[in-house]
Amino acid sequence: MPELHMEVRNVDTTSRTIVGVAAPYNEVTLLAGDPAGERIMPGVFRRTIEHRGAKIPLLVNHGRDRVVGYSRKWDDTSTELVGTFAVNEGADGDAVLEDVRHGYYAGLSCGFVELRVGRGDDGVREVREGKLVETSLVGIPAYEGAGVLAVRNAQDLATLLAPFQNRPTVNLDPIPPLSYRSLH
Repeated sequence: MPELHMEVRNVDTTSRTIVGVAAPYNEVTLLAGDPAGERIMPGVFRRTIEHRGAKIPLLVNHGRDRVVGYSRKWDDTSTELVGTFAVNEGADGDAVLEDVRHGYYAGLSCGFVELRVGRGDDGVREVREGKLVETSLVGIPAYEGAGVLAVRNAQDLATLLAPFQNRPTVNLDPIPPLSYRSLH
């Protein structure tokens, strides 16, 4: 399932809410797996929000065994989708609020099913409609232009660093000088 990372904008430990940008629209990321990049189009999750807006679970790192809250409100503008999430009471919820407050989870990520995709005039892959399944608190969001904003399908650090691991060894010592013999 693709993921979309977003920015955490506000944490209120008293009311137990987290506000974050679920989708920065019309922004291109190169961390989504498509070499041409990917952008999320305005209104991509409109139908999901209309039908299930207050029932989108809040998870930690897409761990489906740990629901820490649910969405309560969505603001879908021409530039971004902003979600407000209520965090569950109890030890897990308290720990999550503290982790977010201290910046350990700087972003949010949406897990979704793609319903309609295409290519923009510039060749960038565009997600035009999707079914929002869950949102997750994450440590490394991927959409760069949104500051600590969110991105879809961000890869984990090990995947991003994989091309730099196990590099072949190359002898960079200088080539020894050639000895010349005279054939006279």
